[in-house]
Amino acid sequence: MKPSKINLLGTIAVGLLMLCFYSPCSAAQLSVEVYNPAGQQPDGVYVDRILKKIMDETGVKRPLLAGKFTGQKKERIGIRADEFAEVNEWFYLRGWTDGLPIVPPTEQRVREMLKGTDLPADFVVADIDPMVGQATVEKIAVNAVMAGCRPEYMPILIAAVELVAKPEFDLKGLATTTNPDVPMLIISGPIVKQLDINSGTNTLGRGWQANASISRALHLVIQNIGGSWPGVTDMSTIGQPGDFVMMLAENSEANPWAPLHMELGHPRAANVLAVMAAEGTHSILGIGQSDEGYLKIVASHLAGLERPYRSTMLLVIAQDTAKMLAGKGWTRETIAAYITDHAKIPFKLYKERYLDTSVLRKGMPDWVFRENNPEAMIPSPFIDRLLILVAGGTGEKSTLIPGWYDSGIMSKEIRLPSNWDDMLQKKKSP
Repeated sequence: MKPSKINLLGTIAVGLLMLCFYSPCSAAQLSVEVYNPAGQQPDGVYVDRILKKIMDETGVKRPLLAGKFTGQKKERIGIRADEFAEVNEWFYLRGWTDGLPIVPPTEQRVREMLKGTDLPADFVVADIDPMVGQATVEKIAVNAVMAGCRPEYMPILIAAVELVAKPEFDLKGLATTTNPDVPMLIISGPIVKQLDINSGTNTLGRGWQANASISRALHLVIQNIGGSWPGVTDMSTIGQPGDFVMMLAENSEANPWAPLHMELGHPRAANVLAVMAAEGTHSILGIGQSDEGYLKIVASHLAGLERPYRSTMLLVIAQDTAKMLAGKGWTRETIAAYITDHAKIPFKLYKERYLDTSVLRKGMPDWVFRENNPEAMIPSPFIDRLLILVAGGTGEKSTLIPGWYDSGIMSKEIRLPSNWDDMLQKKKSP
């Protein structure tokens, strides 16, 4: 078959899909009204329209129906048989899902989600990179519905949107880089128990609605409102599973030290959200190790990383190891100091790995370039901040999470709505 005929058949196929989903008056017997989750720039232009132009200019073909919608806040989709499946197919073809099924954002569901905040629906929380889409409270709620959130999760999600939009977080760089970095959420304070956020066994894994849906909603906000589309603006070479969900909580009951959020400058009793750009996870096995033996293993992991500089590193210590270290008199400060002091490599290896290559040298102090002793021990990497978080269940397993090289950790107290106590009481009801 000639290429021209193939292209013609493709065009006809897309047209038929649009006819089936978008023309309820003709073939469909039923229809459903849903909100569109796409962001608009301050001048009213939908980010999808701009993304479609980029696709046309670069030859990118997916999503198949990118930019093809009415431009109205809500629209009706024709339903032939299965509302859930057909809304999902329509949203998927437009580029509005992460590949997993979404909950259709109907007016009733969005209205219920908005009960989780006392901010006006049209209030602009932030402009979201990379395409500067305006994240109104209503748009955030639409994406929260799609992700499977509950209304009481809205305060955390709104705080997350505010944090990632700060210039120093550099969401534009994070959302478009070829690196596999993603925003990771860390929750601490009484809200962890109030919302049944998992801080114990498998805290970074599956099985908890709060952990999964809140993080997923933030990614959908960045994708749909901000316009970070895989292969169009998001150019991550390989990507990582954390692009779906990346959230955990501090295990306050097993934490032998002050809460992490106090180290970040917040009061002990505060509900705090912290966000960092996470590269991935490095598992550390501490079974049978002494306190110093364990810390040396962590230092060895650090010294094996490929970048000479990291703004932030997070060490997640499980409760058994944390109890052992605290029993030996270790504090967060002395743990961080010991690890950074032992995460070093000989200058001859450092020079070969970094100075003689094109590896980014940002963050290296000037004295490194003046070093000439091949056996001198050089910190690898140089770290602005090594944070210690107690999370997870029993066992002697830890996780090292490198931050994106130039992005630190951002935190803020979570603003709760005036009806918070009522919401929690309703949550307890069967």
